[in-house]
Amino acid sequence: MSLFPAYSDLSESNTNVADEAWLQQSSFPITVPQKSSEINSKQNVDSSLSDTNDPQSTTKKHKKSKRKIKEDSSDKSLNVDSSLSDTSDSPMIEKKYKKSKKKIKKDSSDKSSNSMKCDITENDIFFIDKKPTKEFLNVKTISRPAVAKYKIHYYLIKKHMKKRKLKRFYHQLSSEDIKKSEDIEKNFNNVNFDSLQHEMELTQKTAIYNRTVHEDPKNVEMWLEFIDYQDIIFKFEKNYKKGSIAKGLRANAERKLNIIEKALSHNPNSEKLHRKRLQIMVSVYPADELQKQLGDLLSKDQGNIILWQGYIEATQCSMSHCNTSAVLKLYTSCLSTLHKIRRNSSSDCALLEENILRILYQCGLFLKQSGLFEQLWTLLKMYLEMNLGQLVQGSFDITVNLNEKKLLDLEDVVFKSQLPSHELWLRTEKLRESYHWLPVIENCEDPQRIVFAEDVVELIQPITMPENTYRLTATILTLLKIPLLPCRHSTIQELGLDYVPWALDSIESVLPIFYPIYPIQLDLGNFLSDYQLSVGPQYLKVFPGQEEYLMFILTVIEKCINCLQGEDQTSLIVWWFRFQRLLIILNDKIKLPSNLIKTMKSNIKHLLKKPENRSNILFYVEYALVEKELNTVESGLKILEIALSFVKELNFDPSQINSDQEHMCYLIRTIVETNILLEQNEKAVKYLANFVLGKTIQSKCEINEDTLKQATMKFKHVSLQLSTKMGSSKISPTKHLLPIITCDWVICNGWFIYLTKGPLECGVFLEDLLEKMNEKDSEPSLQKEIIYEFYVATMFKFCSSNPGYGLFKALDDVMNRALRLFPNNLFLLSVLAKGQLLFNSLGPKFWKIKDLALKTEHALPVLLIISMTQQTILNLHEQRTDTITGESIQIDDTFFKNTVLSLFKAATKSNICTRRCGFIWRLYLQFIHKFFDPQLCRQVYYCAVEECPWLKALYIDAAIYIPAELGQIQDLIIEKQLRLHITPEELEVLRD
Repeated sequence: MSLFPAYSDLSESNTNVADEAWLQQSSFPITVPQKSSEINSKQNVDSSLSDTNDPQSTTKKHKKSKRKIKEDSSDKSLNVDSSLSDTSDSPMIEKKYKKSKKKIKKDSSDKSSNSMKCDITENDIFFIDKKPTKEFLNVKTISRPAVAKYKIHYYLIKKHMKKRKLKRFYHQLSSEDIKKSEDIEKNFNNVNFDSLQHEMELTQKTAIYNRTVHEDPKNVEMWLEFIDYQDIIFKFEKNYKKGSIAKGLRANAERKLNIIEKALSHNPNSEKLHRKRLQIMVSVYPADELQKQLGDLLSKDQGNIILWQGYIEATQCSMSHCNTSAVLKLYTSCLSTLHKIRRNSSSDCALLEENILRILYQCGLFLKQSGLFEQLWTLLKMYLEMNLGQLVQGSFDITVNLNEKKLLDLEDVVFKSQLPSHELWLRTEKLRESYHWLPVIENCEDPQRIVFAEDVVELIQPITMPENTYRLTATILTLLKIPLLPCRHSTIQELGLDYVPWALDSIESVLPIFYPIYPIQLDLGNFLSDYQLSVGPQYLKVFPGQEEYLMFILTVIEKCINCLQGEDQTSLIVWWFRFQRLLIILNDKIKLPSNLIKTMKSNIKHLLKKPENRSNILFYVEYALVEKELNTVESGLKILEIALSFVKELNFDPSQINSDQEHMCYLIRTIVETNILLEQNEKAVKYLANFVLGKTIQSKCEINEDTLKQATMKFKHVSLQLSTKMGSSKISPTKHLLPIITCDWVICNGWFIYLTKGPLECGVFLEDLLEKMNEKDSEPSLQKEIIYEFYVATMFKFCSSNPGYGLFKALDDVMNRALRLFPNNLFLLSVLAKGQLLFNSLGPKFWKIKDLALKTEHALPVLLIISMTQQTILNLHEQRTDTITGESIQIDDTFFKNTVLSLFKAATKSNICTRRCGFIWRLYLQFIHKFFDPQLCRQVYYCAVEECPWLKALYIDAAIYIPAELGQIQDLIIEKQLRLHITPEELEVLRD
């Protein structure tokens, strides 16, 4: 509108109105007395106009009736007319007609636009645009200040309902409440319907967990489930809530740690909770903060072995902090602290000594993996002399005839080969590593070979408890690369070797998969046949120093046998027998020297000729098994039958069990399983019936139906009596490698049922036994593990010989249950690998196995799954042959490569313990180098070094995978103070 009405160009018909319009200006106020009804009508007009023009005004929530709308519209029309026209007594005509809701809104907008026309004319200089134009939002050529900015509000029309308050914790939701909540969710038409339902479920589940742990705070498993459940809550928050992922991870970890602190207040001695806290802290906190946090916790609880292990690993596993001297200083501090606590306490002396042995094992692994084998053997020798050798200095001095001249000749051949510098360094380093592993007292060109007792004396602590002597011996032999035979989860756990995830540094730890303990065919072919990943000194690969190191460790075992007594000595002799049997089994793959086999046979016969060993049935059983591998199965069976002929009575009394009965039952079991291996089932049944009925081999009793019934009843009666004793007491580490009478009897009973009634009846018998054991004690035990082994062996034997019978699903079920309880059992893992190799399965079943292995949080099952997958792919390539020409067919192996690659990525994630397993990283690098781009290999290599900065084998592999950067890697070796046998400067001199 114009600023002054005098300049407005109006028509003559509106002159009267224009003339009187100046009276409405603010400069000429006029007060005219009016009626109260007129005042109210004008106020309604002003409020209606202001509502139509104001963009901030909102629509009314409640609807008016049609009658009310009509009256309001008529009143407003009258008021508008009266406000615009002169105050005259003109008749007011009210029109009555029906309007729809849409028409009412249109009329009101028309009226408001008419009223605006009265204010805005064609000659207006400016006007206020209050209606947003959304097209301007899409204009990209105009800068931001010139673009109109609007606030758009969205309103959701929904049904009116009452808001129901969510009930808080420690309250059980009734079925009616849940039904009401479901009805509300169905009626709630919202975009985030799924998230709301999920949030209600999470709230209810959290309430259940809070109530459960409040009622039973001693239930550690429920606390662990509650802690793991926080990951599900974190996934929900990550999907439906805003915020940084890093901050969310930190908040989730702190939430878990709060729950763990609450759980530890009720269960202060729970190792699982302490391990869980350490795992969460390592996955979230950086190295500096982790050291500070663990240091504060250690100041409050200095005897906590788990905190000590985490505190040491915070330095050892950090690329910036890892240094040989710094890490050894921490080990020294830990051992001295534990020794002081042990000296001042009398109740927990045995437990504290077990913790000292655990730290010794971890320290020995660090020395071995960093290449400091001279210091390792000096440390172990002093422990043996102090605790086994009755403090006789030099009792474990072992001389090895290492031909230095042969080493120099081999080095000359390498230097004259004109190979690249990185290849020369790699070969020379491996040659010297395989030869120089014993310390030298005299002057030597290599100063690192000279190790004195003063260098490691601070790491030595005495072992005073007699029951820990065998633990010490087993720990030392394991560090010298002698595997446990058989390798069971309970044995590893009892010896304290189960925690360290980076214990797998070479192939020797996995060799027990080739050791047979049941009469089933587990020929794994070329499984783990790549001995290039072995680390010197070693006894597997045909390489200089192989024979010398093997003779060295056999001599160490013999010296330990001479120092032990009683069951400890017997158990170690059995281990010695089994180790030599394993070497004979692997002879076709590792190719032992012929004179070495003769030496082993003569040593075995010399041991059996000793007066104290001539009547020991157990030794003759192990000798028969060795003879079976050397010659034939029949020759071994003949020795077993001769040993049985010396037994006068076979009467078995479950109330009075002694060592003779244990050895006798083990002898019968071995004879039966040898006959089953030869497929002489009738003969095996005869041995079992005669044994249970107390008849000797000379009676030659015929087997009939009555005899079988009597044998069945006797087996059932004795098994019920022995089942009450199973799992009732803790088994000492010495007994883990010796026969256990209850398990051997159950196995004999199981074979009898299997051979007479079939595998299903045998499975029912074992399931009932396991159920009774679980009712007595739900915790895993060695006896349960052996029964699960036998269960899997019988099912696999029947399925492999009768593939169409349909018991594979039952076998898978038993296998999964067993591996969840005992993930480090190498027999179970070997059966799993054999099953995959038989059927070449990389489908859905394989992914179930992969998830099972990753969830165990142990390195052994993950390593076996990786090796099994690679072997399966090789078998598929070999089987792809043309049936006519016999030539191999090239196939697209992209799927197989991606399968293995995803498995490696899953095994090396930041939240999995296997990320610090050096052997898995080395397999990963080997696979990437063979099939993928060198740049990817370089990235994986530096990730491996970042996770395992103390592992010398990774640094040596740099000459293979990234030879261009070998100089930087050698500088890292020197910086970390790892063992370096030949420096780059010495290499250049020798090369010239």
